[in-house]
Amino acid sequence: MKPQPGDVFCVYNRALEQYTACQVTKVKEKGVVVLILDWTGEKPLSPGGLAGLKPFCLDFLFWQGRYDLTNVPPEVPGNYIHVGNIPPLVEEDSRSYSGWDGGYSVARQRWWESIPEERRRAFKAAAASQRMVEIGGQPVKECTSKIQDALTPFGDCRELRPLRCLTTLECKQWHPGLMDYLREEPLLMELRLEGHGQKRLDLRGSGVQRLLLEPDGLEELWLGEKTSSLLWLGEEKRPCVIHAPGEGVGMGLSFKGKVTFHPELPALASVSCNSLEELDLLELHRWHPRLRSLRLWGKPGYLQNFRELKKFQELETFTTVDLFGFTGEEIPKPEELPRLTWFWMSSLPEEAAKTAKRLYKKREGLDLWITKGRKPEWLAENLNNPFRHWDGMEGVPASSAKRAANLYKNLRKELFSLAKEGAEDAQAQAQAAVAAFVKPFNRMRFIETEEREDIYTALCGLLEELPKGALKRQALLDVFEEERDF
Repeated sequence: MKPQPGDVFCVYNRALEQYTACQVTKVKEKGVVVLILDWTGEKPLSPGGLAGLKPFCLDFLFWQGRYDLTNVPPEVPGNYIHVGNIPPLVEEDSRSYSGWDGGYSVARQRWWESIPEERRRAFKAAAASQRMVEIGGQPVKECTSKIQDALTPFGDCRELRPLRCLTTLECKQWHPGLMDYLREEPLLMELRLEGHGQKRLDLRGSGVQRLLLEPDGLEELWLGEKTSSLLWLGEEKRPCVIHAPGEGVGMGLSFKGKVTFHPELPALASVSCNSLEELDLLELHRWHPRLRSLRLWGKPGYLQNFRELKKFQELETFTTVDLFGFTGEEIPKPEELPRLTWFWMSSLPEEAAKTAKRLYKKREGLDLWITKGRKPEWLAENLNNPFRHWDGMEGVPASSAKRAANLYKNLRKELFSLAKEGAEDAQAQAQAAVAAFVKPFNRMRFIETEEREDIYTALCGLLEELPKGALKRQALLDVFEEERDF
């Protein structure tokens, strides 16, 4: 439905196991402004409860008693319940942009209120402080919320205790005292751990909510009671046994390269994967039948048994990019995915794209985005093209997308030839080839941060594929930095 100013909605939040409420305060040309309301209930809000509603004040972490006002897409998700209409409770506009949050900010506030009051006061005091403390012999602001050991080297993790606002920790190596620190610090919510060298990790008793972990060598993992997201930083070559509360209920698991099935997590709520080459949806359903979210980015890649998507009866969010191997006949009908509120597919078989648009274009409560239907010839040409997403990308001329693909193709051919032949001047020729690759991009005026990262990532990926020791990788990357103007 298309909301009107003053419309009040409620939605069920699984983390709270309660309904929360919000109000549309403004309707704009390309979206609406939503205000979170100070109401929760075991049952949906009734029209009789509209009169006493007030805005919800947030003061968790760095929030300072402000209202939660956000610009969101104009289509109300299908899981939101329209309650009624009252005059907008606030008149101010918002500069924040997001999606319909499903009561997420209310859940965050309730989590904050569960933290001991003394610890919350210490956080707020540090957040307002400009005082410096010493970490690993270096001065660091007391209000620092993120520490990376690569930038701020330290030894024992207990050295971090003076940082009362620390919520994110990124480690390139294992540190003594890490487990003790995590269990005593309830506000350390995000942990990134590489080079840990551990076979077993036990995060029970910690407050870690988002865990980014290198899977190499890890055989068994116990997640904390608060952990809702696990992201593997590399391909999980051997399945790690994951112990999670409630067999993974409410939890998301993110993969790289391939999806590894975890029968010990039958209640898993979300799966995502980038650089995917192949996935059988029938097998995925066999082990994880209760998925509510499935997000997949291909290399490009292929999906098998796509028609089995309809078996995921709890699916609310479905996204694919650069994935093929299915036809229009395999796209589930809208009634076969009754809870779907988000349906995004980009760079997919042309016939399937047309069918998806036709079937779902009139469905209310659905955020629908189907784009870049591809012919078989496109896939053949772009299988190894890291710039394939530039084709049809806003702001990128079609000629530039084609030029980027050809530049990469030529560089790839030349570097592999030089690595194989092993000529005496191979390194010099390779450096000249990288320079020739970079210079045309200097004339493409649309290149900004995202496009610059695409070019750099494409070069790094290519160098990683070359036989080890054949060419000096760092010298080639240095050429890239010397020659680029973007």
